[in-house]
Amino acid sequence: MNVSAASPARCELFGTQVHALGMDAALAWIRERIAWRAPAYVVTLNGALLVQAAQNPDLRALVNGAGLVTADGMGVILAARILGIRLPERVAGIDLMMGVIASASASGHGVYLLGGAPGVAEAAAAEMRRRHPGLRIAGAEHGFFSQEEEGATVARIRAARPDVLLVAFGAPRQEWWMRQWSAALEIPVSIGVGGSFDVIAGRVPRAPRWMQRAGLEWFYRVLREPRRWAVIKTIPPLFLLAMRERLRRA
Repeated sequence: MNVSAASPARCELFGTQVHALGMDAALAWIRERIAWRAPAYVVTLNGALLVQAAQNPDLRALVNGAGLVTADGMGVILAARILGIRLPERVAGIDLMMGVIASASASGHGVYLLGGAPGVAEAAAAEMRRRHPGLRIAGAEHGFFSQEEEGATVARIRAARPDVLLVAFGAPRQEWWMRQWSAALEIPVSIGVGGSFDVIAGRVPRAPRWMQRAGLEWFYRVLREPRRWAVIKTIPPLFLLAMRERLRRA
Protein backbone atom coordinates (compact mmCIF):
# COMPACT_ATOMS: atom_id res chain seq x y z
CA MET A 1 0.00 0.00 0.00
CA ASN A 2 1.08 3.54 -0.68
CA VAL A 3 2.20 4.82 2.72
CA SER A 4 1.37 8.46 1.96
CA ALA A 5 -2.23 7.54 1.16
CA ALA A 6 -2.52 5.31 4.23
CA SER A 7 -0.95 7.86 6.60
CA PRO A 8 -1.49 11.44 5.37
CA ALA A 9 0.39 14.27 7.07
CA ARG A 10 -1.36 15.14 10.32
CA CYS A 11 -1.66 18.51 12.06
CA GLU A 12 -3.31 19.41 15.37
CA LEU A 13 -5.65 22.29 16.08
CA PHE A 14 -6.43 22.57 19.82
CA GLY A 15 -5.73 18.85 20.19
CA THR A 16 -7.96 17.88 17.25
CA GLN A 17 -6.36 16.26 14.23
CA VAL A 18 -6.77 17.46 10.68
CA HIS A 19 -4.87 16.10 7.72
CA ALA A 20 -2.88 18.47 5.53
CA LEU A 21 -3.95 17.31 2.11
CA GLY A 22 -5.94 18.58 -0.86
CA MET A 23 -8.76 17.04 -2.84
CA ASP A 24 -6.62 14.86 -5.11
CA ALA A 25 -4.72 13.39 -2.18
CA ALA A 26 -7.93 12.80 -0.22
CA LEU A 27 -9.45 10.90 -3.14
CA ALA A 28 -6.22 8.90 -3.53
CA TRP A 29 -6.41 7.97 0.17
CA ILE A 30 -9.99 6.80 -0.23
CA ARG A 31 -9.12 4.67 -3.27
CA GLU A 32 -6.24 3.09 -1.36
CA ARG A 33 -8.49 2.42 1.62
CA ILE A 34 -11.06 0.70 -0.58
CA ALA A 35 -8.32 -1.50 -2.00
CA TRP A 36 -7.08 -2.27 1.50
CA ARG A 37 -10.63 -3.19 2.71
CA ALA A 38 -9.97 -2.13 6.31
CA PRO A 39 -12.94 -0.08 7.64
CA ALA A 40 -12.34 3.59 8.41
CA TYR A 41 -14.49 6.69 8.69
CA VAL A 42 -13.86 10.14 7.25
CA VAL A 43 -14.69 13.39 9.08
CA THR A 44 -15.17 16.57 7.04
CA LEU A 45 -14.27 19.05 9.76
CA ASN A 46 -15.86 22.51 9.79
CA GLY A 47 -15.34 25.34 12.25
CA ALA A 48 -18.38 24.54 14.37
CA LEU A 49 -17.33 20.92 14.85
CA LEU A 50 -13.76 22.00 15.63
CA VAL A 51 -14.97 24.33 18.39
CA GLN A 52 -17.14 21.57 19.85
CA ALA A 53 -14.21 19.13 19.74
CA ALA A 54 -11.94 21.64 21.48
CA GLN A 55 -14.46 21.84 24.33
CA ASN A 56 -15.50 18.18 24.47
CA PRO A 57 -12.81 15.52 25.04
CA ASP A 58 -15.10 12.68 23.93
CA LEU A 59 -15.93 14.40 20.67
CA ARG A 60 -12.26 15.26 20.17
CA ALA A 61 -11.35 11.58 20.60
CA LEU A 62 -14.08 10.70 18.10
CA VAL A 63 -12.61 13.02 15.45
CA ASN A 64 -9.08 11.86 16.24
CA GLY A 65 -10.19 8.26 15.71
CA ALA A 66 -11.06 8.94 12.07
CA GLY A 67 -8.87 7.54 9.32
CA LEU A 68 -9.05 10.86 7.50
CA VAL A 69 -10.06 14.36 8.64
CA THR A 70 -10.39 16.99 5.91
CA ALA A 71 -10.59 20.76 6.40
CA ASP A 72 -14.17 21.34 5.29
CA GLY A 73 -14.76 24.87 6.54
CA MET A 74 -12.85 28.07 5.83
CA GLY A 75 -12.87 28.64 9.59
CA VAL A 76 -10.59 25.63 9.96
CA ILE A 77 -8.26 26.91 7.23
CA LEU A 78 -8.05 30.40 8.79
CA ALA A 79 -7.57 29.10 12.34
CA ALA A 80 -4.70 26.97 11.05
CA ARG A 81 -3.12 30.02 9.39
CA ILE A 82 -3.29 31.96 12.65
CA LEU A 83 -1.35 29.12 14.25
CA GLY A 84 1.19 29.02 11.42
CA ILE A 85 -0.11 25.72 10.03
CA ARG A 86 -0.50 25.40 6.28
CA LEU A 87 -3.43 23.36 5.03
CA PRO A 88 -3.24 23.01 1.21
CA GLU A 89 -6.89 23.77 0.49
CA ARG A 90 -10.44 23.45 1.68
CA VAL A 91 -11.85 19.98 1.03
CA ALA A 92 -15.61 20.50 1.40
CA GLY A 93 -17.72 17.47 2.21
CA ILE A 94 -19.98 17.90 -0.82
CA ASP A 95 -17.01 18.24 -3.18
CA LEU A 96 -15.31 15.22 -1.66
CA MET A 97 -18.55 13.27 -2.02
CA MET A 98 -18.88 14.12 -5.70
CA GLY A 99 -15.23 13.29 -6.29
CA VAL A 100 -15.82 9.90 -4.69
CA ILE A 101 -18.91 9.39 -6.85
CA ALA A 102 -16.97 10.14 -10.04
CA SER A 103 -14.17 7.80 -8.96
CA ALA A 104 -16.63 5.04 -8.02
CA SER A 105 -18.37 5.36 -11.38
CA ALA A 106 -15.06 4.83 -13.16
CA SER A 107 -13.92 1.95 -10.95
CA GLY A 108 -17.22 0.11 -10.46
CA HIS A 109 -17.23 0.59 -6.69
CA GLY A 110 -20.61 0.50 -4.98
CA VAL A 111 -21.95 3.45 -3.00
CA TYR A 112 -24.68 3.46 -0.34
CA LEU A 113 -26.54 6.65 0.63
CA LEU A 114 -27.89 6.89 4.18
CA GLY A 115 -29.58 9.95 5.64
CA GLY A 116 -31.73 12.95 4.93
CA ALA A 117 -35.51 13.15 5.06
CA PRO A 118 -37.62 10.43 3.40
CA GLY A 119 -37.11 10.50 -0.37
CA VAL A 120 -34.02 12.74 -0.33
CA ALA A 121 -31.37 9.98 -0.50
CA GLU A 122 -33.25 8.33 -3.37
CA ALA A 123 -33.51 11.65 -5.23
CA ALA A 124 -29.80 12.33 -4.67
CA ALA A 125 -28.97 8.82 -5.93
CA ALA A 126 -31.03 9.40 -9.08
CA GLU A 127 -29.18 12.66 -9.76
CA MET A 128 -25.83 10.97 -9.17
CA ARG A 129 -26.76 8.27 -11.69
CA ARG A 130 -27.82 10.95 -14.17
CA ARG A 131 -24.43 12.62 -13.91
CA HIS A 132 -22.52 9.32 -13.86
CA PRO A 133 -24.49 6.65 -15.75
CA GLY A 134 -22.03 3.90 -14.81
CA LEU A 135 -22.39 4.50 -11.08
CA ARG A 136 -23.42 1.49 -8.98
CA ILE A 137 -25.76 2.57 -6.18
CA ALA A 138 -25.81 -0.24 -3.63
CA GLY A 139 -28.70 1.37 -1.74
CA ALA A 140 -30.31 4.61 -0.62
CA GLU A 141 -32.50 5.27 2.41
CA HIS A 142 -33.43 8.07 4.79
CA GLY A 143 -31.99 8.63 8.24
CA PHE A 144 -35.26 8.80 10.17
CA PHE A 145 -35.13 5.35 11.73
CA SER A 146 -35.83 4.57 15.37
CA GLN A 147 -33.47 2.84 17.76
CA GLU A 148 -35.56 -0.30 17.33
CA GLU A 149 -35.16 -0.08 13.54
CA GLU A 150 -31.43 0.61 13.62
CA GLY A 151 -30.43 -3.07 13.63
CA ALA A 152 -32.43 -3.74 10.47
CA THR A 153 -30.90 -0.67 8.81
CA VAL A 154 -27.40 -1.88 9.63
CA ALA A 155 -28.25 -5.36 8.34
CA ARG A 156 -29.48 -3.97 5.00
CA ILE A 157 -26.34 -1.90 4.52
CA ARG A 158 -24.08 -4.80 5.45
CA ALA A 159 -25.92 -7.15 3.07
CA ALA A 160 -25.53 -4.64 0.21
CA ARG A 161 -21.72 -4.74 0.65
CA PRO A 162 -20.94 -1.23 -0.64
CA ASP A 163 -17.39 0.05 -0.92
CA VAL A 164 -18.35 3.52 0.30
CA LEU A 165 -21.08 4.59 2.73
CA LEU A 166 -22.21 8.22 2.64
CA VAL A 167 -23.82 9.24 5.94
CA ALA A 168 -25.90 12.43 5.93
CA PHE A 169 -27.10 12.87 9.51
CA GLY A 170 -25.37 16.18 10.22
CA ALA A 171 -22.47 16.64 12.63
CA PRO A 172 -21.74 15.27 15.13
CA ARG A 173 -24.48 12.64 14.98
CA GLN A 174 -23.10 11.14 11.75
CA GLU A 175 -19.60 10.89 13.27
CA TRP A 176 -20.86 9.11 16.39
CA TRP A 177 -22.87 6.73 14.20
CA MET A 178 -19.95 5.94 11.91
CA ARG A 179 -17.65 5.18 14.82
CA GLN A 180 -20.25 2.90 16.37
CA TRP A 181 -21.02 0.91 13.23
CA SER A 182 -18.05 1.26 10.86
CA ALA A 183 -16.26 -1.94 11.89
CA ALA A 184 -19.44 -4.03 12.10
CA LEU A 185 -20.55 -2.93 8.64
CA GLU A 186 -17.18 -3.96 7.17
CA ILE A 187 -17.34 -1.09 4.67
CA PRO A 188 -13.90 0.22 3.70
CA VAL A 189 -14.84 3.92 3.78
CA SER A 190 -17.69 5.75 5.54
CA ILE A 191 -17.91 9.52 5.00
CA GLY A 192 -19.97 12.08 6.91
CA VAL A 193 -21.51 14.41 4.34
CA GLY A 194 -23.96 16.54 6.35
CA GLY A 195 -26.65 18.15 4.20
CA SER A 196 -25.07 17.24 0.86
CA PHE A 197 -27.93 14.98 -0.26
CA ASP A 198 -30.35 17.93 -0.10
CA VAL A 199 -28.07 19.95 -2.38
CA ILE A 200 -27.52 17.17 -4.93
CA ALA A 201 -31.24 16.34 -4.92
CA GLY A 202 -32.05 19.98 -5.72
CA ARG A 203 -33.86 20.60 -2.43
CA VAL A 204 -31.35 23.22 -1.25
CA PRO A 205 -29.34 25.46 -3.64
CA ARG A 206 -25.58 25.73 -3.27
CA ALA A 207 -23.77 29.05 -3.10
CA PRO A 208 -22.57 30.54 -6.40
CA ARG A 209 -19.09 29.43 -7.41
CA TRP A 210 -17.55 32.84 -6.65
CA MET A 211 -18.81 32.64 -3.07
CA GLN A 212 -17.39 29.13 -2.72
CA ARG A 213 -13.99 30.34 -3.95
CA ALA A 214 -14.09 33.37 -1.63
CA GLY A 215 -14.86 31.20 1.39
CA LEU A 216 -18.32 32.74 1.78
CA GLU A 217 -20.43 29.63 1.30
CA TRP A 218 -21.30 29.66 5.00
CA PHE A 219 -22.74 33.19 4.62
CA TYR A 220 -24.92 32.12 1.69
CA ARG A 221 -26.26 29.18 3.68
CA VAL A 222 -27.11 31.41 6.63
CA LEU A 223 -29.03 33.79 4.36
CA ARG A 224 -30.96 30.85 2.90
CA GLU A 225 -31.43 29.02 6.20
CA PRO A 226 -31.58 31.43 9.19
CA ARG A 227 -31.61 28.48 11.62
CA ARG A 228 -27.89 28.14 10.83
CA TRP A 229 -27.09 31.27 12.83
CA ALA A 230 -26.75 28.94 15.83
CA VAL A 231 -23.85 27.25 14.04
CA ILE A 232 -22.26 30.50 12.87
CA LYS A 233 -22.17 31.79 16.45
CA THR A 234 -19.52 29.15 17.18
CA ILE A 235 -17.08 30.78 14.73
CA PRO A 236 -15.92 33.77 16.89
CA PRO A 237 -14.87 31.38 19.70
CA LEU A 238 -12.80 29.51 17.10
CA PHE A 239 -10.73 32.58 16.30
CA LEU A 240 -10.41 33.46 19.99
CA LEU A 241 -9.09 29.94 20.60
CA ALA A 242 -6.62 30.34 17.75
CA MET A 243 -5.38 33.75 18.93
CA ARG A 244 -5.07 32.55 22.53
CA GLU A 245 -3.07 29.51 21.39
CA ARG A 246 -0.81 31.68 19.24
CA LEU A 247 -0.10 34.03 22.14
CA ARG A 248 0.59 31.09 24.42
CA ARG A 249 3.18 29.76 21.96
CA ALA A 250 4.88 33.17 21.51
